[in-house]
Amino acid sequence: MQYTVYHNNGNSRDYPYLLDIQSDIIEDLKTRLAIPLYPLTGLRSQPPLRLNPLLEINGQPYLLLTHAMASVRKAQLGAEVCSVEQYRDQIKSAIDFLLDGF
Repeated sequence: MQYTVYHNNGNSRDYPYLLDIQSDIIEDLKTRLAIPLYPLTGLRSQPPLRLNPLLEINGQPYLLLTHAMASVRKAQLGAEVCSVEQYRDQIKSAIDFLLDGF
C-alpha cells in the first residue's frame, strides 16, 4: 500500500526497509515502486535532506534514499512495518526535487 514501510526481503543488511510509493489504484502489477530506507546511524556525511528526508521508523531515524528508488517485485516486500502517511509532503517533495530540481 502506498506510504507503507515494509521489511526488505532482499538486501536487508544495507537497506532494512522499503517504502512503497506506488498508487494503490495500480494493484494488478507484480511490481511496486519503492524507495529504500537507510539507518541514520550508518551515515558518514550529511545528506541533502531535501532529497533524502529523515523518517522515523519504530523510534529510529532512517534516511529516505529517494535517488535509489526502483521497481521491486512484490515478493521483495516483507512484513508491513508501519504507515508513513504523515511524511507524505516530504516524500513527494523529495521526488519532485529529484525529477525537476526544485
